[in-house]
Amino acid sequence: MLSCSAANAALVSIAAGDLTGNTTWTSTNEYILEGIVYVKNGTLTINPGTVIRGQPRTDSTTYNPGTLVITKTAKINAVGTATDPIIFTTAVLNNSGLPKDTDGNGYFDRAVLSSGALASGTFLDANPKTAPLAPVAASTYSNGQFGGNTTILAALTGGIVVLGDAPTNVDGKVSLGGGLFAIGKSYVEGLTEATDTVYGGYNPLHNSGKLSYISIRHGGAKLSDANEINGLTLAGVGAGTQVDHIDVYVNFDDGIEVFGGSVNLKYLNINYCEDDGFDVDQGWTGAAQFLFVLQHPTFGDSLVEADGHDQDSKNGSSGGVDFMTDTGLPYQNCVITNGTFVGRGASVSLKDGIRMRAGFGGEVLNNIVIQTAKGVRIDAITGIETAAYGAQIRALADEIKFRSNTLFNNTNNTLTFTANSTTWNSATAGWNNLTSNPNYKATAFSDVSTYVNPVGPQSGLPSAFGTVAALPNNPFFTVTTYRGAFSTSLTTALWTNGWTALNKAGVLVSKGNL
Repeated sequence: MLSCSAANAALVSIAAGDLTGNTTWTSTNEYILEGIVYVKNGTLTINPGTVIRGQPRTDSTTYNPGTLVITKTAKINAVGTATDPIIFTTAVLNNSGLPKDTDGNGYFDRAVLSSGALASGTFLDANPKTAPLAPVAASTYSNGQFGGNTTILAALTGGIVVLGDAPTNVDGKVSLGGGLFAIGKSYVEGLTEATDTVYGGYNPLHNSGKLSYISIRHGGAKLSDANEINGLTLAGVGAGTQVDHIDVYVNFDDGIEVFGGSVNLKYLNINYCEDDGFDVDQGWTGAAQFLFVLQHPTFGDSLVEADGHDQDSKNGSSGGVDFMTDTGLPYQNCVITNGTFVGRGASVSLKDGIRMRAGFGGEVLNNIVIQTAKGVRIDAITGIETAAYGAQIRALADEIKFRSNTLFNNTNNTLTFTANSTTWNSATAGWNNLTSNPNYKATAFSDVSTYVNPVGPQSGLPSAFGTVAALPNNPFFTVTTYRGAFSTSLTTALWTNGWTALNKAGVLVSKGNL
């Protein structure tokens, strides 16, 4: 029997391995990714309204979740619409509202097809277009992948990985032989080290295709031991690639992670991720504008984790190797602007709003951060980090511009380093960062299961929305008169309306006056 979502669509199995040449997926089918699918030497076109389901992992040793990888030799042309988005979700089967696990080993049953239909059972995410799954199940279930029980409906499939040929500041990973390594190239985390998993190069304008109006749900399954996949991974992706209107919903690892490159991103809706919302690293020189990152009250790490290179505290604390180029180039020099970042509670220890770490640099402008431990944090050097590349050093040299941001209802609203906060505070005089109430209708966002309204002000014009910082001279940016991800007009439809999981679930309002 077909599930409800497949009632008018045939189910098509896509085998793990290579997908070569030009291929088109249409909305008359639903596609089941049987494992890791590498698109090579051609273009994969996905039409509006198409549903792609990724299989879950099968056991504790086989890292084979349904995952789509666009290699450097390929392109993706996946352009949905606000009324007909492209949806990536899970193929796991339903067991009374929980992932089905017939043998009780904590790993979930995969869909089995017969003549274009499910051989038995129904999909857990039966109606992704009209009735997205809740972020958590009604009761706990065994999740062998993470060694215990959980209620989070994440890690039920993989995600999307795009590998490009734009510069990064990674070195010492891709061997050229004779003890030499390719500068600026690496193997993407979690996948087998091979030609098809290399990213980075020498073309900042490299074009990997188009991703627009895409909703990626319930991902984050492990691709290797201790390595879960992000909802969307952009590794060495160039500025010729179009990435806009991306929705990541209930992912076990980061929502979107950018590893170097020069790609620009716009209209990013990231909700209920177990790890960080938006994560950047390895000399990214692009920009991101209009981001709404919302944590669930019971899980999530930093809303934004901003690194600059792999000479970081994570490697240092474990005695790791410095994988940064000798010069550190390209330095991280990105722009993050017009974000509304909502944490899971000001009293939650060590959960930061915007955390800047090893080698980060760039402009952080016109954002709103609420309900975190520290609204913004700039780390001191630690482990193997070189002082010249530390985030604090770059901040004091004016290579981090943190301006016209609003911090409210965080345990620590001041602009503090891990250490030496006095120096940093004196350096920010006149930067128009505020600690005032943005006056949302539901500032606390305490009941995310029924109501989220991130539009303000709801009355008057609080100072939180007063001055905005000028954006760099780049046609990519949309000039605004407000801070945060959404217009302050209460009657203007949110850009998340109609295509994001949270809006279709009736949780995220369509307009501010609702």
